[in-house]
Amino acid sequence: MRACGRGTGVGVSVSPTVTPGKPSLTSARVCSIVLAVPVVTVAAWTVVANSLQVGFCQVDDEIDLRQYIRVLIRYRVWIVGLVVAAAVIAFAVSSIMPPSYEASALVAITGPRYRMQFDSRMQDVPFDPRAFAKGYTQLAESDDVINALLEVAAAQRPADAAPLALSALHEMLTASAVGDGNLVQLTVRAATPELAAALANAWAERYVGHLNALYGKQQDLTELETQVVQAKERVEQADQELAALRRDYGLGYRPSAAPDLAEPPSIGLMYRLQDRTRRLADNEARSLRIAQLIEEAQQIVERADEAAPALVSGLLADMLGLGLFSADNTGLVQINLGDIDARASARALLEALRAKQTATQAVVEQYRGEVAALQAEVAQRQMQLEQLLRAQQVDQNTYLVLSNKLQESRVEADGDIARVAGRAAPPEMPAGRGRLFTSALAAVVAGVVSVFAVFFIEYWRQGESPVAAAAGAAQAG
Repeated sequence: MRACGRGTGVGVSVSPTVTPGKPSLTSARVCSIVLAVPVVTVAAWTVVANSLQVGFCQVDDEIDLRQYIRVLIRYRVWIVGLVVAAAVIAFAVSSIMPPSYEASALVAITGPRYRMQFDSRMQDVPFDPRAFAKGYTQLAESDDVINALLEVAAAQRPADAAPLALSALHEMLTASAVGDGNLVQLTVRAATPELAAALANAWAERYVGHLNALYGKQQDLTELETQVVQAKERVEQADQELAALRRDYGLGYRPSAAPDLAEPPSIGLMYRLQDRTRRLADNEARSLRIAQLIEEAQQIVERADEAAPALVSGLLADMLGLGLFSADNTGLVQINLGDIDARASARALLEALRAKQTATQAVVEQYRGEVAALQAEVAQRQMQLEQLLRAQQVDQNTYLVLSNKLQESRVEADGDIARVAGRAAPPEMPAGRGRLFTSALAAVVAGVVSVFAVFFIEYWRQGESPVAAAAGAAQAG
């Protein structure tokens, strides 16, 4: 810079001063701020004065630093007094306020350690910790997690102390994401070091448990176990239904079984159908043979010649071979083979054959109805059997897939997705910058404000001086 006025220049040179020893980081910062206050203040005031186009120099003039220095020297008592007063007040306030201690714990969110895959038909979506990074801090500060810390806080506080409210506990806790978000720092501010460390560690443990329960495999494991049990029950039920249907349907029927025995209730449907079909065929064949015998008997009645006795004997032999003379509803036929009357015998046989034909036709119709009903039932059972076989296959596949998934989840459940990476130790020093730093900061702020104030006062006075001089000249004139 160059000075205005008489053209004399004033050079300002600042060189660092090396002091023996190694000052602390806080002291170095305070010294730098204190040394920079006058320079920054003068530069700021210069900008303000130039913008207002008034001040110690006109806009077209060069800046004269001596005028600023004279103003600072003139008001040095006020400036120093305000700085000292601010520092003393800040020191007193920081000394009166109770100290607070800060403890931090770290929680690492890495995902499961193991990833198993026994069956490719049922796959999990890979867990990416960074996908939920924005919500980790909100989960850490949720009421579900913080409520568990009230008991820890009550145990660490004095017995006569008032219980800590949830809102007050929230103000003591701060959760922040570190790095890519898979590391969460849990910070606690408390009145004692032990309380801060205890709350931080309890918070970390509760938070880890909440994350593992929310994103871990334990909940999936419980659900899978329930699903596996249900799938197994469905498989067993399908097996029982299929076994009952096969038993009723007649699978495993042995043709060597005695078909003429009385049918127990456990005989299968297919056996009954086969038996009724066989009986229907036998009765239809018998009915056809009876019809042939009826024609022969009619021919004997019509002929009645010397060959009739032989024909009657042959007809009688055929009837005996068919078993037509059995203990049923057919009437008894008496024939005297010694003195046979061919015509009368033929008529008697014809009547017996016609009665037997009527009874046989009734049996045939009965068996036809039973066979038709059994065929319809067999078709229905066949469709039901196919449905049960398909359902059994689906249930078995579902059970196998869920069983494999359950084994995968059991292996993966041994590794949690979150764990405590660093536990908090009781802090040795109170949190914050300390009373010295607070006092120095208050002194710097007071110095800046006071310098601006004296410059403004001087600026205001210089603005009033020309007006007063002009008023005095007018009165003198």
